[in-house]
Amino acid sequence: MEVSGMPHLACPVCHAPLADAGLERGCPGCSRRYPAVGGVPVLLNEANSVFRTADYLEGQGYEGASGYDGSADRTGGLRRLYRHFAQGLSEAPVPGGSAFDPMDIILAERPEAEVLVIGSGERELPGRVTYTDVAMARNIACICDAHDLPFEDASYDAVFAEAVLEHVCDPQRVVAEIIRVLKPGGFVYAVTPFLQPVHMGAHDFTRFTYLGHRRLFRQFDDLGSGMMGGPGYSAIHLLRNLFTGITDRHRPRSVLRLMALLLTWPMRYLDPLLSRTEASYNAACACYFLGRKREAPIPDREILAFFRGH
Repeated sequence: MEVSGMPHLACPVCHAPLADAGLERGCPGCSRRYPAVGGVPVLLNEANSVFRTADYLEGQGYEGASGYDGSADRTGGLRRLYRHFAQGLSEAPVPGGSAFDPMDIILAERPEAEVLVIGSGERELPGRVTYTDVAMARNIACICDAHDLPFEDASYDAVFAEAVLEHVCDPQRVVAEIIRVLKPGGFVYAVTPFLQPVHMGAHDFTRFTYLGHRRLFRQFDDLGSGMMGGPGYSAIHLLRNLFTGITDRHRPRSVLRLMALLLTWPMRYLDPLLSRTEASYNAACACYFLGRKREAPIPDREILAFFRGH
Protein backbone atom coordinates (compact mmCIF):
# COMPACT_ATOMS: atom_id res chain seq x y z
CA MET A 1 0.00 0.00 0.00
CA GLU A 2 1.26 3.45 -0.92
CA VAL A 3 -0.43 6.33 0.86
CA SER A 4 -0.50 9.58 -1.07
CA GLY A 5 0.66 12.66 0.81
CA MET A 6 -1.40 15.74 -0.06
CA PRO A 7 -2.17 15.42 -3.77
CA HIS A 8 -4.63 17.61 -5.64
CA LEU A 9 -5.88 19.46 -2.54
CA ALA A 10 -8.31 22.23 -3.41
CA CYS A 11 -10.66 24.59 -1.63
CA PRO A 12 -13.93 22.75 -0.86
CA VAL A 13 -15.83 25.95 -1.70
CA CYS A 14 -14.32 27.26 -4.96
CA HIS A 15 -12.03 24.32 -5.92
CA ALA A 16 -8.94 26.52 -6.34
CA PRO A 17 -5.69 24.69 -5.49
CA LEU A 18 -4.71 25.26 -1.87
CA ALA A 19 -1.43 26.82 -0.77
CA ASP A 20 0.52 25.53 2.23
CA ALA A 21 0.69 28.27 4.86
CA GLY A 22 2.48 26.59 7.75
CA LEU A 23 -0.12 25.08 10.07
CA GLU A 24 -2.92 26.16 7.72
CA ARG A 25 -3.98 25.81 4.12
CA GLY A 26 -4.93 29.00 2.31
CA CYS A 27 -7.15 29.44 -0.73
CA PRO A 28 -5.87 32.06 -3.21
CA GLY A 29 -9.25 32.02 -4.95
CA CYS A 30 -11.65 32.96 -2.13
CA SER A 31 -9.14 33.79 0.65
CA ARG A 32 -10.51 31.17 3.04
CA ARG A 33 -8.10 29.51 5.46
CA TYR A 34 -8.25 25.94 6.69
CA PRO A 35 -6.51 24.81 9.91
CA ALA A 36 -4.90 21.46 10.66
CA VAL A 37 -5.34 19.20 13.68
CA GLY A 38 -2.41 16.93 14.45
CA GLY A 39 -1.04 17.72 11.00
CA VAL A 40 -4.31 16.73 9.28
CA PRO A 41 -6.00 19.57 7.34
CA VAL A 42 -9.67 20.15 8.17
CA LEU A 43 -11.18 21.06 4.79
CA LEU A 44 -14.89 21.69 5.29
CA ASN A 45 -17.37 23.86 3.45
CA GLU A 46 -19.23 24.65 6.65
CA ALA A 47 -22.16 26.27 4.84
CA ASN A 48 -23.08 22.84 3.40
CA SER A 49 -21.88 20.52 6.16
CA VAL A 50 -23.30 19.09 9.39
CA PHE A 51 -19.72 19.18 10.73
CA ARG A 52 -17.96 22.21 12.22
CA THR A 53 -14.25 23.01 12.02
CA ALA A 54 -14.33 24.31 15.60
CA ASP A 55 -15.31 20.88 16.91
CA TYR A 56 -12.14 19.33 15.51
CA LEU A 57 -9.99 22.14 16.91
CA GLU A 58 -11.58 21.58 20.34
CA GLY A 59 -11.05 17.81 20.20
CA GLN A 60 -14.76 17.06 19.79
CA GLY A 61 -14.75 16.00 16.14
CA TYR A 62 -16.79 13.06 14.92
CA GLU A 63 -15.20 9.71 15.93
CA GLY A 64 -17.04 7.25 13.70
CA ALA A 65 -19.01 4.33 15.13
CA SER A 66 -16.72 3.97 18.16
CA GLY A 67 -13.41 5.43 17.09
CA TYR A 68 -11.69 3.67 14.20
CA ASP A 69 -8.51 3.08 16.15
CA GLY A 70 -10.30 2.16 19.37
CA SER A 71 -9.36 5.45 21.03
CA ALA A 72 -13.01 6.27 21.71
CA ASP A 73 -13.49 3.12 23.80
CA ARG A 74 -12.87 4.15 27.40
CA THR A 75 -13.86 0.79 28.91
CA GLY A 76 -11.51 -1.78 30.41
CA GLY A 77 -11.44 -5.22 31.96
CA LEU A 78 -14.42 -7.51 31.42
CA ARG A 79 -16.48 -4.78 29.77
CA ARG A 80 -13.83 -4.22 27.12
CA LEU A 81 -13.51 -7.98 26.61
CA TYR A 82 -17.28 -8.20 26.16
CA ARG A 83 -17.23 -5.43 23.57
CA HIS A 84 -14.51 -7.16 21.56
CA PHE A 85 -16.41 -10.45 21.72
CA ALA A 86 -19.68 -8.80 20.67
CA GLN A 87 -17.93 -6.96 17.84
CA GLY A 88 -16.46 -10.24 16.59
CA LEU A 89 -19.93 -11.81 16.48
CA SER A 90 -21.46 -8.75 14.85
CA GLU A 91 -18.85 -8.44 12.09
CA ALA A 92 -18.37 -12.14 11.32
CA PRO A 93 -18.13 -12.49 7.53
CA VAL A 94 -20.74 -14.25 5.44
CA PRO A 95 -19.41 -17.72 4.40
CA GLY A 96 -19.04 -18.05 0.67
CA GLY A 97 -19.30 -14.31 0.19
CA SER A 98 -18.45 -12.58 -3.07
CA ALA A 99 -14.79 -12.76 -4.11
CA PHE A 100 -15.31 -9.72 -6.32
CA ASP A 101 -12.35 -7.32 -5.95
CA PRO A 102 -12.77 -4.00 -7.79
CA MET A 103 -9.05 -3.18 -7.48
CA ASP A 104 -8.22 -6.15 -9.72
CA ILE A 105 -10.20 -4.54 -12.55
CA ILE A 106 -9.01 -0.99 -11.87
CA LEU A 107 -5.30 -1.80 -11.62
CA ALA A 108 -5.47 -4.12 -14.64
CA GLU A 109 -6.52 -1.12 -16.77
CA ARG A 110 -4.58 1.57 -14.92
CA PRO A 111 -1.60 0.12 -13.03
CA GLU A 112 -0.60 3.57 -11.73
CA ALA A 113 -4.15 4.54 -10.76
CA GLU A 114 -4.59 7.22 -8.13
CA VAL A 115 -7.46 6.23 -5.85
CA LEU A 116 -9.51 8.41 -3.52
CA VAL A 117 -11.21 6.71 -0.57
CA ILE A 118 -14.15 8.56 1.01
CA GLY A 119 -15.02 7.55 4.56
CA SER A 120 -11.95 5.36 4.81
CA GLY A 121 -12.28 4.00 8.33
CA GLU A 122 -9.66 1.26 8.55
CA ARG A 123 -9.83 0.35 4.85
CA GLU A 124 -6.48 -0.30 3.16
CA LEU A 125 -6.09 -0.66 -0.60
CA PRO A 126 -3.11 -1.48 -2.81
CA GLY A 127 -1.67 1.21 -5.02
CA ARG A 128 -1.53 5.01 -4.78
CA VAL A 129 -4.32 5.88 -2.37
CA THR A 130 -5.58 9.06 -0.73
CA TYR A 131 -7.69 8.37 2.38
CA THR A 132 -10.25 10.85 3.67
CA ASP A 133 -12.90 10.80 6.39
CA VAL A 134 -14.93 12.97 8.75
CA ALA A 135 -13.20 11.18 11.64
CA MET A 136 -9.53 10.93 12.54
CA ALA A 137 -9.03 7.57 10.87
CA ARG A 138 -5.68 5.95 10.09
CA ASN A 139 -3.60 7.33 7.19
CA ILE A 140 -6.07 10.08 6.26
CA ALA A 141 -4.81 12.96 4.13
CA CYS A 142 -7.55 15.32 5.33
CA ILE A 143 -10.85 15.69 7.11
CA CYS A 144 -13.52 16.37 4.51
CA ASP A 145 -17.26 16.19 3.88
CA ALA A 146 -18.09 14.23 0.71
CA HIS A 147 -20.71 16.83 -0.28
CA ASP A 148 -17.79 19.18 -1.10
CA LEU A 149 -14.66 17.20 -1.84
CA PRO A 150 -11.49 19.30 -1.39
CA PHE A 151 -9.80 18.10 -4.56
CA GLU A 152 -9.23 19.50 -8.03
CA ASP A 153 -11.38 18.52 -11.00
CA ALA A 154 -10.43 15.31 -12.85
CA SER A 155 -7.68 14.42 -10.39
CA TYR A 156 -8.36 10.72 -9.58
CA ASP A 157 -8.60 7.48 -11.54
CA ALA A 158 -10.98 5.85 -9.04
CA VAL A 159 -13.11 6.75 -6.03
CA PHE A 160 -14.21 4.29 -3.33
CA ALA A 161 -17.27 4.98 -1.14
CA GLU A 162 -18.01 1.90 0.96
CA ALA A 163 -20.75 2.23 3.60
CA VAL A 164 -20.76 5.99 3.04
CA LEU A 165 -23.80 7.07 1.03
CA GLU A 166 -26.30 6.09 3.74
CA HIS A 167 -24.56 8.57 6.05
CA VAL A 168 -24.72 11.69 3.86
CA CYS A 169 -27.60 14.16 3.66
CA ASP A 170 -27.60 14.36 -0.13
CA PRO A 171 -26.27 11.25 -1.94
CA GLN A 172 -26.90 12.80 -5.38
CA ARG A 173 -24.63 15.73 -4.52
CA VAL A 174 -21.93 13.37 -3.28
CA VAL A 175 -22.06 11.36 -6.51
CA ALA A 176 -21.86 14.64 -8.49
CA GLU A 177 -18.68 15.44 -6.56
CA ILE A 178 -17.29 11.98 -7.31
CA ILE A 179 -17.97 12.58 -11.01
CA ARG A 180 -16.23 15.96 -10.79
CA VAL A 181 -12.98 14.66 -9.27
CA LEU A 182 -12.76 11.60 -11.54
CA LYS A 183 -10.69 11.65 -14.70
CA PRO A 184 -12.44 10.76 -18.00
CA GLY A 185 -13.25 7.06 -17.92
CA GLY A 186 -12.51 6.90 -14.21
CA PHE A 187 -13.98 4.31 -11.87
CA VAL A 188 -16.32 4.40 -8.89
CA TYR A 189 -16.87 1.61 -6.38
CA ALA A 190 -19.65 1.90 -3.81
CA VAL A 191 -21.31 -0.38 -1.26
CA THR A 192 -24.56 0.93 0.24
CA PRO A 193 -27.15 -0.78 2.47
CA PHE A 194 -30.72 -1.63 1.54
CA LEU A 195 -32.39 -3.69 4.32
CA GLN A 196 -30.42 -2.68 7.38
CA PRO A 197 -31.59 -0.93 10.56
CA VAL A 198 -30.26 2.49 11.47
CA HIS A 199 -26.61 2.57 12.55
CA MET A 200 -24.39 5.49 13.61
CA GLY A 201 -27.42 7.24 15.09
CA ALA A 202 -28.26 10.65 13.69
CA HIS A 203 -25.62 10.24 10.97
CA ASP A 204 -27.79 7.74 9.07
CA PHE A 205 -30.18 9.02 6.39
CA THR A 206 -30.84 6.79 3.39
CA ARG A 207 -31.24 3.27 1.96
CA PHE A 208 -31.20 2.08 -1.66
CA THR A 209 -32.73 -0.81 -3.55
CA TYR A 210 -30.52 -2.40 -6.20
CA LEU A 211 -32.23 -0.36 -8.92
CA GLY A 212 -32.14 2.84 -6.87
CA HIS A 213 -28.42 2.32 -6.33
CA ARG A 214 -27.93 1.77 -10.07
CA ARG A 215 -29.80 4.99 -10.86
CA LEU A 216 -27.64 6.91 -8.41
CA PHE A 217 -24.67 5.98 -10.61
CA ARG A 218 -26.44 6.54 -13.92
CA GLN A 219 -23.44 8.44 -15.28
CA PHE A 220 -21.41 5.23 -15.12
CA ASP A 221 -21.34 2.03 -17.16
CA ASP A 222 -21.76 -1.09 -15.03
CA LEU A 223 -18.58 -3.18 -14.73
CA GLY A 224 -19.87 -5.27 -11.85
CA SER A 225 -22.79 -4.99 -9.45
CA GLY A 226 -24.87 -7.13 -7.15
CA MET A 227 -25.73 -7.92 -3.55
CA MET A 228 -23.36 -7.57 -0.61
CA GLY A 229 -25.22 -9.89 1.73
CA GLY A 230 -28.56 -11.39 0.78
CA PRO A 231 -31.90 -12.07 2.52
CA GLY A 232 -30.29 -14.19 5.23
CA TYR A 233 -28.00 -11.40 6.28
CA SER A 234 -30.89 -8.91 6.11
CA ALA A 235 -32.82 -11.15 8.50
CA ILE A 236 -29.85 -11.20 10.88
CA HIS A 237 -29.81 -7.38 11.06
CA LEU A 238 -33.56 -7.12 11.54
CA LEU A 239 -33.74 -9.83 14.21
CA ARG A 240 -30.95 -8.17 16.17
CA ASN A 241 -32.83 -4.90 16.02
CA LEU A 242 -36.02 -6.70 17.14
CA PHE A 243 -34.26 -7.74 20.36
CA THR A 244 -32.53 -4.44 21.12
CA GLY A 245 -35.69 -2.47 20.31
CA ILE A 246 -37.48 -3.94 23.34
CA THR A 247 -36.02 -1.37 25.76
CA ASP A 248 -34.09 1.91 25.81
CA ARG A 249 -32.28 1.07 29.06
CA HIS A 250 -28.56 0.55 28.55
CA ARG A 251 -27.85 -2.59 30.62
CA PRO A 252 -30.88 -4.62 29.48
CA ARG A 253 -30.10 -3.60 25.86
CA SER A 254 -26.54 -4.92 26.25
CA VAL A 255 -27.85 -8.28 27.47
CA LEU A 256 -30.44 -8.44 24.71
CA ARG A 257 -27.85 -7.50 22.11
CA LEU A 258 -25.57 -10.35 23.21
CA MET A 259 -28.50 -12.78 23.12
CA ALA A 260 -29.39 -11.62 19.61
CA LEU A 261 -25.78 -11.92 18.41
CA LEU A 262 -25.50 -15.49 19.72
CA LEU A 263 -28.88 -16.46 18.26
CA THR A 264 -28.30 -15.01 14.81
CA TRP A 265 -24.61 -15.88 14.33
CA PRO A 266 -25.38 -19.32 12.78
CA MET A 267 -27.91 -17.76 10.39
CA ARG A 268 -25.10 -16.34 8.27
CA TYR A 269 -24.56 -19.87 6.88
CA LEU A 270 -28.01 -19.65 5.30
CA ASP A 271 -27.23 -16.53 3.31
CA PRO A 272 -25.42 -18.20 0.36
CA LEU A 273 -28.38 -20.58 -0.03
CA LEU A 274 -30.89 -17.71 -0.01
CA SER A 275 -28.99 -15.51 -2.47
CA ARG A 276 -29.14 -17.62 -5.63
CA THR A 277 -32.28 -16.24 -7.26
CA GLU A 278 -33.29 -12.98 -8.87
CA ALA A 279 -36.05 -12.70 -6.26
CA SER A 280 -33.41 -12.51 -3.53
CA TYR A 281 -32.56 -8.98 -4.71
CA ASN A 282 -35.89 -7.88 -3.25
CA ALA A 283 -34.42 -8.44 0.23
CA ALA A 284 -30.74 -7.64 -0.27
CA CYS A 285 -28.82 -6.48 2.78
CA ALA A 286 -26.62 -4.13 0.73
CA CYS A 287 -25.70 -3.46 -2.90
CA TYR A 288 -22.33 -2.93 -4.54
CA PHE A 289 -21.51 -1.18 -7.80
CA LEU A 290 -18.34 -0.80 -9.85
CA GLY A 291 -18.70 1.58 -12.77
CA ARG A 292 -16.75 3.49 -15.39
CA LYS A 293 -17.51 7.17 -15.91
CA ARG A 294 -19.36 7.97 -19.13
CA GLU A 295 -19.96 11.24 -20.98
CA ALA A 296 -23.70 11.51 -20.30
CA PRO A 297 -26.10 9.95 -17.78
CA ILE A 298 -28.30 7.02 -18.75
CA PRO A 299 -31.96 8.12 -19.20
CA ASP A 300 -34.35 6.91 -16.51
CA ARG A 301 -36.43 5.00 -19.07
CA GLU A 302 -33.37 2.87 -19.80
CA ILE A 303 -32.51 2.48 -16.10
CA LEU A 304 -35.68 0.41 -15.61
CA ALA A 305 -34.18 -2.34 -17.78
CA PHE A 306 -31.50 -2.93 -15.12
CA PHE A 307 -34.03 -4.07 -12.51
CA ARG A 308 -33.11 -7.26 -10.65
CA GLY A 309 -35.83 -8.92 -8.62
CA HIS A 310 -39.11 -10.69 -9.16
